[in-house]
Amino acid sequence: MKTIKLTMSIAAIAFLAACSPSIRLTETTSTGKQEVVNSVCENADLKLNYDMWAENGIMYFSIYNKSDSPVYIDWKRSVFIYNDWKNDYWVEKSTTENYLVPVGIGKNVTYERKASTVVAERYTFIPPHTYVSVPMTYKIANTNIETNSVTSPDGKTTVTFTDDLKLDKSAIKVQIPSTTGSGQVKAFEKSFTKDASPSVFRNFLTYSYDEKFVNERTIENEWYVSKMTQMKAKNFFGKKTKVKIKVKTKGKKASQNVKVYDSPYKKGTSYYKTMSF
Repeated sequence: MKTIKLTMSIAAIAFLAACSPSIRLTETTSTGKQEVVNSVCENADLKLNYDMWAENGIMYFSIYNKSDSPVYIDWKRSVFIYNDWKNDYWVEKSTTENYLVPVGIGKNVTYERKASTVVAERYTFIPPHTYVSVPMTYKIANTNIETNSVTSPDGKTTVTFTDDLKLDKSAIKVQIPSTTGSGQVKAFEKSFTKDASPSVFRNFLTYSYDEKFVNERTIENEWYVSKMTQMKAKNFFGKKTKVKIKVKTKGKKASQNVKVYDSPYKKGTSYYKTMSF
């Protein structure tokens, strides 16, 4: 199943590259007291590894317990904050799972359907020197088309543009190094300070060494969108290599040649958006 998913992902990338849309790369800068360096933040207790690399970005991270004692994460008191708006990681809910239970012995065995209720995990227990993958994620950017309007000082003229940097008069045309050959290619760029950034977001975690959280601790990471670069998909994906992959489904084996791109802009604290075709 993992092989099939990989094939589909590679095929999707190949399709995008072939159609050559524009891709807008978004870079973030870490700020605040607990800085993220090379996608990693750590204190004396925990080490957080971030990976935002996805369409429109995603708040995904893993946690490593550096200490010699168990650590507990309280998800009810941990949140993702986007432009000062709180988004909960944990919401109290339950799901019902059905299963069959054998009744009787020997040839007289019958099966009865039972149901059990599973409540979402509020606390995560992390043993010493152990990684855990966080099950909750949030999309960082809005997937809808963003529009901005600028009105002239006399109030007579209003110009509306989308988040396409080619239509944004405040973006600048630049030359950036080609990722597929020598020389340079055209692109559009726009940089932001923290105060002028369109997106500022935080990850706030509450944890403790005791299960009852008598002495709780926190770790908080913050970023702001500092730069956007819009370029052709060919340059965004980079050099391609042909590889042969094997797929097995329903007992049948098959091989397929696909193109794999080296993704030179991929980074744990950056994300991207595919613009209109």
